[in-house]
Amino acid sequence: MKMFKLTITMIALLVFSSNEILTQNYNDAFRLGESSLDFDSRTMAMGNSTLALGGNFASSLLNPAGLALADANVVELSFNSNSLENTSTFFGVNKTVDRNNNNFNQFALVMPLPTKKGSAVLAFGYNQLKDFNSKLEFDGFNSNNTSMIQTLNGEDIIYELGLSYPTYDLDSSYLGDVTSINGQLHQSGTILEDGTMDSWVMSGAIQATKNIYVGATLNIISGTYKMTRDYLEDDFDNNSYSGLLDPNDANTNDFESFLVSDVIDQNINGWDFRLGLLYEMNSMLSFGATIKLPTYYQVEEFYRISGESEFAATAFSYESPDAQYEYSVTTPMEFSGGVAVDFPFIDLNGSVKIVDYSQMEFTEGFDSDIMADKNLEIEEIFESAVSYNLGTELTFPYPKVKIRGGFIYNQSPFKDDPAEFDKKYLTAGLGFQFSEGFNIDVTYVHGWWETFGDNYGFNESRTNQEISVDKMMMSLSFSFM
Repeated sequence: MKMFKLTITMIALLVFSSNEILTQNYNDAFRLGESSLDFDSRTMAMGNSTLALGGNFASSLLNPAGLALADANVVELSFNSNSLENTSTFFGVNKTVDRNNNNFNQFALVMPLPTKKGSAVLAFGYNQLKDFNSKLEFDGFNSNNTSMIQTLNGEDIIYELGLSYPTYDLDSSYLGDVTSINGQLHQSGTILEDGTMDSWVMSGAIQATKNIYVGATLNIISGTYKMTRDYLEDDFDNNSYSGLLDPNDANTNDFESFLVSDVIDQNINGWDFRLGLLYEMNSMLSFGATIKLPTYYQVEEFYRISGESEFAATAFSYESPDAQYEYSVTTPMEFSGGVAVDFPFIDLNGSVKIVDYSQMEFTEGFDSDIMADKNLEIEEIFESAVSYNLGTELTFPYPKVKIRGGFIYNQSPFKDDPAEFDKKYLTAGLGFQFSEGFNIDVTYVHGWWETFGDNYGFNESRTNQEISVDKMMMSLSFSFM
């Protein structure tokens, strides 16, 4: 069952009702643990399938053993341009938005070391692992008897905005807050996501014996994530609430609208370590395998929320104090294997990766019982997922041009998700050698998948989404002895 990324309701309910650090959930862990996509232009053009090919900086992240095949000093630079389009369907209303950004996403230095026999190579650099760029807008009339106001009834924000009132028994004992709102409201909203996950890479590889290479990579990870969300409910369509919401407060006459806004800011730090093996069976066929050990993250999070309500003659506002949280997440091991076949003028590559996302864990920042509940929720929601990568490279000797293509299939790790929720990417690119040591590679990537989100409850205020991404990349490499 697919769940939504940290809905407004969940955040608000937990922040307002408790001082415990309860806002973080499985979506925060998955955002960190989801496998990376971005590499250099050549690797992306071949569908990130070069785990058994090696020879460039991307090997440090796909299979560090492949670095041992590098035979010259290389400096690499990469840039990309990203475009996302999200079409939401909300109570029968379609709304399409897009978002663009540009990034410098890689700088690398690959250095073969002098050896009497075999090979030894070191690599250092920067690589953008993830781009959190995203946008969603929705707008429609919810004719059901549900609303965010009803979901948050009993919380300070609803009372302070004049949307509920307290009730008492005959002995003047407090019974609880009551709201006169009973759905039938127009609902709309915008969610923006920004940020990147970056890694500083230190990698090395050697030829262990004839035709066998081993390598290791240490990644020091840092990044930022920001989510900004505005959610609005209004009564302009039907004017269902023209009377007093609070029978004892004339200011609550003729309800018009309710707006809640919240912002999450995260600073992320972490590290991971991976080991790789590459075996060249002969001049045409090679195999590779990689193990990425669990990644350890420290997250510093800042959260703020505010609200507004409007009535015919009055407006109310609410703002909670900023909250700061710190917690730790461990994401699961990854196991990858691949094969490369080198025919004259054409290379064929394929790889498979398996990740058990149910092994994600919150490890610090919560009371033990709360942390156990969060981790149990992860086990119940997630399962193992398999990613498939295919790619090819066709070489023309005159002029020195390479044509590349690939396909990426990332299975959704949410239990019972249909195939439409799996992420698919088609890739294509060209490589140009302008001189013996200077190459330019360009790549185009198109991806598509479906998802959905719940603003509150389960399927009570749902956005069904069709997402497509388009990416243009360019990499420059300079080889020297």
